[in-house]
Amino acid sequence: MRVPTLPKFGFRLPRLLPRLAPGQMTRLLGAALWAAFWILALTTVAAVLLFIFVAFVPLGPMGLTVTTGEGGTNVPVPRAYILFAVGAITAYLGGFTLILRHLRVMIRTLRMGDPFQPANVSRLKQIGATLAVVTGGAWVGQYMVSRLVRGELEPPSIFDLITPAFSILVVFVLAEVFREGARLRRESELTI
Repeated sequence: MRVPTLPKFGFRLPRLLPRLAPGQMTRLLGAALWAAFWILALTTVAAVLLFIFVAFVPLGPMGLTVTTGEGGTNVPVPRAYILFAVGAITAYLGGFTLILRHLRVMIRTLRMGDPFQPANVSRLKQIGATLAVVTGGAWVGQYMVSRLVRGELEPPSIFDLITPAFSILVVFVLAEVFREGARLRRESELTI
């Protein structure tokens, strides 16, 4: 059965992106992932160093200045709150650094022309699990902060998890697609 073609109206939509040669997009993605990985890795190391500094170096009383229309108020902030915030930021950055590391290795296998490797299946599953932990941790952290500053910050809604949960499901579905691709490749190698 032939698929019908749409009639031409005499005009074409302009190209938004220039044509890329085969493999050029993979190189572009590899370079972008390389830069993002190193920026996040260095930021994560800086956050770890800040956490160690705040945890072990004695500091004077810390405060947060809240400015209102009538002036400013200095609110004391306990060291535990600061450690929690710096630790949460460190974990968040570390999680995304781990995800970028896995993506870089997957791009490398794509450049070699063999993306359907069993190792990429486990990498995708690890990416999905890391996304789930980071998303859940961020949601719980926002909820805890909203409970600490009652009335100043709205607690997160369960509906804030819909888009991240969908993204996590997409990653796990892709892992299964890669698993099936690796199985088919292995079967075709055995039949030859």
